[in-house]
Amino acid sequence: MKPKKTTVVMLCIIGLMLVINLIARLCKPAADFYIIHIFPLISGFWSRITGILPFSVGEWLIVAGIVLLLLMVPGYLLLLLVVKKEHHPNAAGIYGHVYGWMFTWLSVVVTLHFTVLYQGTSLSKTIGDVSYDDAEVLGVVQELVEHANEEALLVSRDEDGYFVMTDELMPEAKHCMQRLAVRYPQFRGWYPNAKPIHHSYFFSQQYLLGIYFPHTLEANYNPAVYPVNLPVTICHEYTHLKGNIFEDEAGYYAFLACTSSASHDFRYSGYLSALEWLDLDFSEDPAAQAQYEEIINSLNPMARRDLYAYVPPEFWEEHAGEEVIPTQIVSDTTDAVMDTSLKVNGVPEGKQSYHGMTALLLHDYLS
Repeated sequence: MKPKKTTVVMLCIIGLMLVINLIARLCKPAADFYIIHIFPLISGFWSRITGILPFSVGEWLIVAGIVLLLLMVPGYLLLLLVVKKEHHPNAAGIYGHVYGWMFTWLSVVVTLHFTVLYQGTSLSKTIGDVSYDDAEVLGVVQELVEHANEEALLVSRDEDGYFVMTDELMPEAKHCMQRLAVRYPQFRGWYPNAKPIHHSYFFSQQYLLGIYFPHTLEANYNPAVYPVNLPVTICHEYTHLKGNIFEDEAGYYAFLACTSSASHDFRYSGYLSALEWLDLDFSEDPAAQAQYEEIINSLNPMARRDLYAYVPPEFWEEHAGEEVIPTQIVSDTTDAVMDTSLKVNGVPEGKQSYHGMTALLLHDYLS
């Protein structure tokens, strides 16, 4: 039996995506060209379409995908029961084509909006392995702490002393990205509004601040988190819309974007994020380790409380009734999936690559 034309088209498209992935892996200049010149056009087009809707299209597509996946076998069996036996071949063909086109679409989206981006030239690789002496590194830590202490006194707080966002989140985040584009032109252009996630408790169980949905090219954030995290999170997700897929670099760019802002809220968010991701080890020099701890301990008590505040106080108690799967299981599963995804896409450090922001910060301050 000859394959139908639509099946041949699907196989050709999937084959083309495999070829594109292979070219991107073998030819970094080709991947860089795509990221710089082609992806921004695709991202801008689809972001404008999905941006028309106020909710996260990507989030609900994932829900729909899970439902369709669960119904694949039961739905097929039900179809055979309601359709006359002589029509079974036609019904099976239609059913198979529906799921075939869904898989084909997914292969295109994952390739063009995700996997190829990992094959581009990484900023971390361009600076190489640079070493600095302990005094220089400690000087950077001291400066970050001083900035955080200064901003901690300038932001607004509630009656209990917790951070309160007073500046406009979306307009200022977009302004921050435009200012960043002066130094890094890849971030020029239009940005959609970042969208809050509806299933915020489930995402909180995964300890996710934000998420980039490649199949809809949306920047999303978790609205349940402690608000000091939001400025740097939204700028982080915005970098993904411009072709930067590496997490350490997204954190670094978000830090630069926020700390260049005129907003105390944004600057405070940026400096806290830098301190949170600092990954320093002075174990070979006890004196340097002691000095490092002394500097960190000089952090303003309010800033220290804000530093690792993922969600507001009492969040878990208030939402305990929403837990379907234990938080530890959800978190561990997410970590494993994320770690595997990063390694498969050419990031051997996996989830630990987030801490690569430390090297980029040091290079920026000391070069």
